[in-house]
This record gives sequence, structure tokens and C-alpha cells, in this order.
Amino acid sequence: MSTAYQIINPIATLHDYAQPVTALSFDPVSDTLWSGTNAGTVIALHTIHGLRGVSFPVGGVLPVKQLVAGDNYVRALGVEGEGVGSWAKGGMNKWFFRSTSTLTAFSGNTYTSNVLAASTTAPELVLLNAMTGNPVRVAPSSSVATHLQFSHSTLLAALADGYVRAYDPRTALLRENGENSVLAHSSGVQDLQTSGNYFYTIGWSNRRGHDIPDPLVKVYDLRTMRPLPPIPFQDGPAFIDILPKHSSGLVVTSAQGLVNVVDVSDYSNVSGFYQLETTSYISSTAVSSNGSFLAFGDALGAVHLMTAIAEDAEPLFNGFEGQPIEWADAPEAPADITWTKSTPLNSIGMPHYNTLLLSSWTPQFLPRSGVLSPPPPKIPPQVLSTMKMNDNIAYAALPKELRGRRNRVPVTAAKDQGRFRSGKGRRDDLELEALSIDDSVEEVPRIYRKVEIEYSKFGVEDFDFGFYNKTPYSGLETHILNSYTNSMLQVMHYTFPIRRLAKSHITTNCPREHCLLCELGFVARMLEDAGGTNCQGGNFCKTVGVLAQSQNQIELIDYGREPTEVDYAHMIQSFHRFLVDHLSLEGNSFPHNPRLIHQPFQEDTHSPAAAPITQLLGIDAKNVITCISCKAVREKENMTHVVDMVYPRRLTPSDPPPATDFASILRASLIRQMTYKATCQTCKQFATFSSRRSIPSSELPPVLAVNASVYNEDNLKLWLDNRQSRFLSPSVEVRGEVDGVDDAMGVVYELRAMVVQIMTKERHSHLVAIVRVPEAEGQPNLKSAWFLFNDFVVRNISEEEALSFPSTWKVPAILYFERVDVRQQLDYSSLPDQLDPSILSLDTSISVNRDENIIRHECLRFEELPKPGTLVAIDAEFVSMQQEETEYRSDGTNRVIRPARLSLARVSVLRGDGPKEGVPFIDDHIHTSEVIVDYLTEFSGIKFGDLDPHLSRYTLTPLKLVYKKLRVLVDRGCIFIGHGLSKDFRIINIFVPPDQVIDTVDLYFLRTRQRRLSLRFLSWFVLHEHIQTDTHDSIEDARSALRLYKAYYDFEERGVFDEKLEELYREGKQYNWKPPPQPGARSNTTRSPVPAAQASPIAQFPLVNQNFAQSPFNAVNFAISNPAFFASPGMGQFGVGGQSQNWNNQRHR
Repeated sequence: MSTAYQIINPIATLHDYAQPVTALSFDPVSDTLWSGTNAGTVIALHTIHGLRGVSFPVGGVLPVKQLVAGDNYVRALGVEGEGVGSWAKGGMNKWFFRSTSTLTAFSGNTYTSNVLAASTTAPELVLLNAMTGNPVRVAPSSSVATHLQFSHSTLLAALADGYVRAYDPRTALLRENGENSVLAHSSGVQDLQTSGNYFYTIGWSNRRGHDIPDPLVKVYDLRTMRPLPPIPFQDGPAFIDILPKHSSGLVVTSAQGLVNVVDVSDYSNVSGFYQLETTSYISSTAVSSNGSFLAFGDALGAVHLMTAIAEDAEPLFNGFEGQPIEWADAPEAPADITWTKSTPLNSIGMPHYNTLLLSSWTPQFLPRSGVLSPPPPKIPPQVLSTMKMNDNIAYAALPKELRGRRNRVPVTAAKDQGRFRSGKGRRDDLELEALSIDDSVEEVPRIYRKVEIEYSKFGVEDFDFGFYNKTPYSGLETHILNSYTNSMLQVMHYTFPIRRLAKSHITTNCPREHCLLCELGFVARMLEDAGGTNCQGGNFCKTVGVLAQSQNQIELIDYGREPTEVDYAHMIQSFHRFLVDHLSLEGNSFPHNPRLIHQPFQEDTHSPAAAPITQLLGIDAKNVITCISCKAVREKENMTHVVDMVYPRRLTPSDPPPATDFASILRASLIRQMTYKATCQTCKQFATFSSRRSIPSSELPPVLAVNASVYNEDNLKLWLDNRQSRFLSPSVEVRGEVDGVDDAMGVVYELRAMVVQIMTKERHSHLVAIVRVPEAEGQPNLKSAWFLFNDFVVRNISEEEALSFPSTWKVPAILYFERVDVRQQLDYSSLPDQLDPSILSLDTSISVNRDENIIRHECLRFEELPKPGTLVAIDAEFVSMQQEETEYRSDGTNRVIRPARLSLARVSVLRGDGPKEGVPFIDDHIHTSEVIVDYLTEFSGIKFGDLDPHLSRYTLTPLKLVYKKLRVLVDRGCIFIGHGLSKDFRIINIFVPPDQVIDTVDLYFLRTRQRRLSLRFLSWFVLHEHIQTDTHDSIEDARSALRLYKAYYDFEERGVFDEKLEELYREGKQYNWKPPPQPGARSNTTRSPVPAAQASPIAQFPLVNQNFAQSPFNAVNFAISNPAFFASPGMGQFGVGGQSQNWNNQRHR
């Protein structure tokens, strides 16, 4: 087939709809292209310029599924399946067939010019009179048909079960002569076309439990239903169309815009391939009546055109002018009226008409209910039952349950819309609390409701976390597993003694690979440094999962798919005890534990101290056990870290009512008097024993951790507010007990934090933290020092609201108290508080089979240890630990439920200045014990075995040690240079202050262009160097980012950076933002690692791209001003050029 096509300018008149073009059909008798939109509307586009003409709805608000234009009709079916209809080309409906079941497809052609086929979900096939729309015959089908086509003698139906069946076109029954079915695709047919004695299909097959598009167009003989050699199409076919006037011509199109015009008789000819220029995906296709034009609709509303006509010929869709275009009738101009105050309104008049109005729909096109507008709301029965009449006027008192709800319309438009940074400016005037107006105490207030991260096409980084938190205290993200622990993390962080202890622990040489105290310390540092920027506890949550699974406590693991009735209050209290036990164990360095409390009455201050967490939370009491029969008494040592509240109950009606105030219940829970039966060793009888704790007030812990243990409605009623008072108060006095006698001295505890379960009416629950922030105490312009931490939503609230439990939607789970009189006695001086920077000089590899010949880094010498202002270049590679979870909808759209979980696999840090500039001092592969689902080798360069200590040839280091190295660099004020660092730091789970980050993706960026440039393109254009030719190499990428910064600095010094940036964007658009392939070679840069001793400084790197030798970028001067690697006191902020320059303060371009 010798027909050659060329791509011409697309039709963009549907762009203002900003929605996919879901159906296309060329008019066979006029120069018109009919298009179906995602909103269920058919629009006529005239000529190749796309002049918009008639438009009409097809029924429903979902997309147009099928569209066929004939000589004097336009037939269409919507995804909603209300019915199939026929319209005149002026937009008037001729007929509309509606079935009792949803319609799924209709045939694009007819049988004997007056029979049309349709299918329903019953399932059944329906033959219709094409002139009137009346059903002629209805026959049952074995499955739902998704595509229908008439051949010269057969009705072909592609069914949902993957079969293509042949039916008699007169009876709609299966063909009796010969074979009548064939399994075309095991997971469904995507498209079906027939021509002559052949039919063609594309579809999906199931492979390893997933539906994969078949990379073939299957060909079958219609007479025998036997397969013929298929047509290969490796890009994955999405649409097929028969090419008119070519009996063996076929147009195959992929969703990515690859078009193959193929001759079925000779499909080995590869000359008929074309690539459409689209930034989205193809959603519909069509071929004109003579095959001279091909049309392709995409998801952004553009219609791409290809034509086979000569350049000097008139561009007509069908090769002839055809019938005149039917334009929509223009309304008559209104008569001029001289308007005065006395002009009557009826002088305006009504237009005259003598034809049937478009609003005069046929009865079949009316809604099934027959009602065109919603009926008036009914009067509530409780109002009707109390209604009274007076002079034909009915009145009634408003019942209590309806108060506060009158004349209100719930705001639902903004409910499901995520807030994205890319969409700022549209709703910035809204506040979070303003999105809901229901203030009933039975409803959960907006700021307490569960919040979820929405994902735009730019990923989670585009989500506008700043809208939900305008405070200087950071929230935690929720899109990671075990994120239900966020509230517990906030409580631990803002309990100052625990925060101080956790931060100290990360400076020690902790030998554990999975340590919750280390991860708590890292999160505490991150929350301190972030200053209100959202953070995530990814490493902490991962460690929770690993430790819980290793100890068979799988009930603590949140897989993100729990049923709605999960009790998160019980779950977090179990985790609370699990966490405190681990913190006590992991922080115990007996007999070298530091002593945090020095009390003058202690008998032996030189004895080894308990674990630090035990010193803070431990309740070291004696259990006094008494036999009721013989009165024998014995004592048993008892150590616990968490108090479980025990609520009083009346055993008999004659018992006096127990005390129900919080202080009494807390003391009773602390003493915990209980009875049980056992054999007494003294009287040798099976007797009843009484047990109670004995602990003096002076030995109560500095921090009191309490599990609320509210497991039934009776317990919750004690917490609920009443008119007289609240159950919970800001402070509480607790008295101990010695030898069964109340201690005369009490101690005062101050409430510092709570974890609260929020329960909706639908029994959906989640957790929030309510914290008294130490840094906020005494600050003006705040309601109080109390803050609500609802994951990444952070709001300042009053103390009254914090301590209030207005209804059953707010259930207490965990409470933390600090002992007031001991707060100032805590001594942290013996706790280490600085990471040892010598870790940067140590070889931390755990690889058994490391190949010394491929080591590319040199550890820092002592004199090279970093100082404030040190320049370092960094890049990281990642592997996937969990695939992205995406919800695909029936309308073709999708929504990311949970993004892919990535883990750090390699990090490289290079010297940024000095004689060894560009030489790595960290090049660590990261050991992980988790299962890796995808090594992402194309993008990371990581392969199987690279992260296994028994197989890896590289420097393999535990994640925690790498994290500590990066933590040292951040704490010592290093300036990090890299490309796209915000995402890297986010996945690494470390916060770096913005003034310590130089990101080349922001340096080479024009805000007016809204496009950020890739490192590969920048390196090719600015540095004349090809990188990332095979895979990504973190050393190569970090070195390129460093050179780009040097180039930026040189351009700024010469005052030409703005000019170069404009040129960069102009050339980038010309080359589609990608470097061209290198002539004659696959790559000019080597990927084989070289020893560190052979690594060259950046100033010696050649400029490898000779195609741009004349470019002004070729004049970059990479001379190094400072010979030393580290900044001297007189150097600039970044140690370059000796002048102080803060790139973050550059003007916005």
C-alpha cells in the first residue's frame, strides 16, 4: 500500500472543554467531523480549522461512548447507557431507544440499510429499526457485548468474556452453520473491525494475574472463525480502523500516539509508522469516507489530523465539497425599546417560531421518572404531627433535632477536590474550617476529620500541605504504611524529656539495625528543624512493621486496607506499650546508663542507674499480696511503664456509689487493687487473695504515661462533658500509698499531651494528637499553648476545646502527664548531644565480597571534616519496596490511592571545592532486609545482589549509618548541591534547611515558562556532556549538578545569566527538552567505575558535545578561586569566589 500520510495542524477548538475527546466520526456527505466529549455532548467541527457548529447532549453526564455519522443522521450512545439515539444534523432528536437495562454498544453500520443492532447488560441483543428506533427482535446473549459489527452476512459481537461470536443478522441468534465463536483475548476485547471475509481484534490477556495489552492485532477468517497470522504492534494497540477503498488497509493506533497504516497482505512493510505530537494519551480515532483524512482525539481536547492529499489540493475531508454545512439557527435580534420607568415588561414580547422547538423532546428521550425537576421537599413528619391551624395558617414548633439545620445548603463542591500547589490562586481565600458549615455537636468538626493526600500528575510533592498547616509546628504525612502512629510520634516529640533522650541516643554507637529509639530521635530532629514544613515518619513506620512482624505482633501493623470498624484506640494503646518497652530496652546501656534524676534522699547514688526511659516513665512499686483466709502477707517487686485506667463499677445495689472524678480513677488505677483465687503457700488452702500496689508519692515517675482504656459506652460516658464540669482538667494531684495508708504528701501532674480517636457515624475512625507545645507557652496571639495535630493538619485550639469531650465522636486513648516538682530537677548534662563527625572518615562497609578495584570514593581525612558553608554535591538512587496502588474507573480515568514506596539504595556525596573537587567521599550502597519489588535498574543502576552483603561488590552500609553521615553534614552547616533534591531528601526522610540547599532544578528555571529542566538536558546543553546514557549513576549526576552550579556562578559574575537562560529555553523547546542521540556512538561517557585516585577534578572535564561548539555556553570559565576544600571565615556563603551571595534571594524570574 503506497498511500503516505502527513501530520497537519491539530484542531484545538475543544481545548476550552479541558476534557478528553471520547468519540469521533467523519460526516460522509459534508466537510464535518463530529466529536463526542467527556461531558456527554456531541459537537460538530467544520473543515480542517475545526469551526464549531451544532452541539447536543446524548443522555446522561458521562462521556460519549460511540458516535456514527451517516448521510442524514448522527447516532450516538453515552457511557451512562441511558439509550441510543438518532439526531438530525441540525441537532433535533429523531428517535431515542431506551431499554430496561443499560445499553453497552450499538453497531456502527446497518444490515440491509434499515436494521441496527444494540446490546444491553441483561445480557441481550436487540435489533432496531434504523428509521424509527423501535425494537424489531430481542434475543438473549451468553455475555455482555462490548462491540458490535455487521459484515455482509453476519452480526459479529465481541463479548466481555473475551469471545467473538457470530450471530444471524435476521434473528440475533448464534449462527448455526459452521463455527460461531472464538476466544480472541482472555481478558476482554478492546476493539473489533470487519472487512470482507475477515475481522480484526485487539484486547488484553491475563499474565501473572495482571491484564496486559496484547501487542498484536489478531486476524480471523469470518467464514471458519479460524485465526490467521496476526499483525505485530509492540507499542500496544488501543484502536483499529478499516481504511476505506483499500480492502486490506488497516490503521492501528496506540494510546501514546503511534500510528501504523498497514497493509494486512504485507504487514512486514514498516514504512507506514507515524508519531503524533501529544502530551497526553489518545482517546478516540476516525477515518474519513475515502481514507484521505485520519483523526485522533486526545485527553486534553485536541483533535490531531493526518492527511494523504497533496499539498496543493483543497483540504476536504471526503475529497469533495458535499452538502452545505448545517449551522445552528441564529436568534433574531431583539427589537429596540426605548426604556423608561413606565415601560411595561410585556412590551419585550416573545420570539415567533413556526418549527418544532429543540426543547420539544420525544417521549422516549424524557427521564425514566418522567419528572424534569426535583419535587419540593416533604415536610418532616415530626413537624406535621404537632402542627396547628389558625385562619388557614398552619404552624408548629421546630423540633429539637431539626434546630440549627434550617435554610442551609451543605457545601459539597470542595469536598473531593485536592489542594495542589500547581493550582494555587483558585481557592486561596478559603480556610479549612470554612469548608464545612455543620456545627452540630453530633458532627465531627472539619479540623478533626480524616484527611487524605491527593495526588496530581506532579506527584505528592504538588500537594499543598501549607494550606492545612500555617503554624511553625510540623505535621506528619499519611500516605505510608503504619502512619496511624503519627499521633504517638507527636506526643513523644513534644514530651520534652523523651525528645531530649531520643535525640541523645542517635549520637551514640547503637548496634541495632532496627531501633525505634534511633528512629524516634531522627524524627524529633526532623520535626525540630522543619519549622512547620510537613514531614514524614517513613523510617520509623517501616521499623515498626519490621519489629512487630519479627515478634509476631502483626495486630500492630496497619496495611492500609483495614475494615471500617477497626478500633484504632485499642490499636494505638497496644502499640504504646510495645513502643515504651522497646525504648526502654534499646536505650539501656547498663551499667553505664546516665542518671537523669539526682535526689538527696537516695540511699546509693553510685549504684548503676536504670534505663533512661525507665527513669522517666517507670513506676517501681511493690505488689502487696494478702491472703484473706490466713492474713499472710508477701511482697513482690513490680515495674511498669504504662498505667491502664480501671473504671469503677458497683458490684451490688447496696454498695455506695464509687468516686467518678478523674483524679480518683487515676489513683485507683495506679494502686490497682484487685482480688483473685489461688492456693496459699502458708495455709495450704485454695483462698482468695487481695493485691494492691504500694508506692510513695515521692517515687512517682517524672512522666506518667496513661492508657485511657475506654472500651465501652459506660466508660466513655464518664469522659463526656456535662453542664456542671468537665471530666479532664489541666492538672491533677496524685497521692501514693505506703503500707495500705494514703501518703500524706501528694504530687501534681500537668497534662501535656493526648492521643484521641475520632469516630464518625459510619464507624470510620482515625487518631489525632492534642498537645501542649512547650515552645508555644507564653506566646501572645495564640488561643493557648494547645495544638491539634491531625496528621498534616495542625491548628491552634483553646484549652477548653483541648480538654473537652463534647460527644461520642471524640474518644480518649493515651494521656501523658509531667510531674511539676521534678521538671527542673532532670539533669541532661550526662547525655551526649553531638554526632561524632569522624564517622565520615570511617569505612563502614559490611559487604563480604567487596571489589577494591571499583571503589570510587575517598573518605575524608581529619583535616577535611566539614565546617559551616562547606560545599558538597549529592545525588541518590532508589529502589521500589511497594508498587503504586491505582484505582481505575469505568470512564477511563484513574486515581492514585497510594504512591509507590521507595527506599534509599545508593547515595553519593562529592567534595565541592579544593584540590579534590568532584571526588566522592561517600559512595554507599544501602543494605536493606526488606523485600525489593523493583530495582528500577534503568533509573537507579542498581541490580540484583548489589544490596546483599554476601553478593555485593560495592561499599554496602546499613541505612542508619548512612543517615547519620548525612545528619552530620546537615548539622555542621554543609551546603548541598544537587538536582531535584527536595524529592531525594523527602524519600531519605531527612529535613535540610532551605538555606543549606542549592538545587540546580531551581537555578535554571524560569517561572514564566513553568517547566523545569532535566539534569540530562542541562548537562548536554550547558556542559556539552552526555550523561545517563545507559542508567543513572549518582556520582555522575552529583558531579554534573556541581558543574552546573559553577556555570551558574560564572554566568552571574559576568551578568549574562538571564540571557543564557532565555536561550536555554528557546533551544530546549526546539529539541523537545531532550538531548539528541550522539552520532556514531552509544555514549561518550564511561559507565565503568574508576578508582578514586584516578578521579579528575571538575576543572579537567572535557566538553564532549561538538555540535554546540558555537553556543555561548561554550565560554563557561570553571576556574576555581579557592584551593581549599572547606570555607575559611572570609569566604562567601558557599565558598566560591570570595563574595557573599545567597542564591535563594535571587529575584524571581
